[in-house]
Amino acid sequence: MTETLTTAALCGLKLIGDAEVEAAVDAFLADPMTPPFVFKEGYRLSLSKAVRRHPGANDLVNRNAGPSLTRPFVRAAILQARPARG
Repeated sequence: MTETLTTAALCGLKLIGDAEVEAAVDAFLADPMTPPFVFKEGYRLSLSKAVRRHPGANDLVNRNAGPSLTRPFVRAAILQARPARG
């Protein structure tokens, strides 16, 4: 079985760009229930699921901590998540 790479690993391979990660963060902050985010290379990620699985990001979102505090945690959640191909 092959391991699904994290968003960060896909960024390192230049399959996902930093601007796409920022767009995903913006999409989540604008609407936490946004549909799955699709990166240019066809990788798709449920942003709400990624944030829910990241303890720090989930806690700050649930507390309505504000975008300046929440943004770096949402970004970390997205980078640590494992998008699916296709």
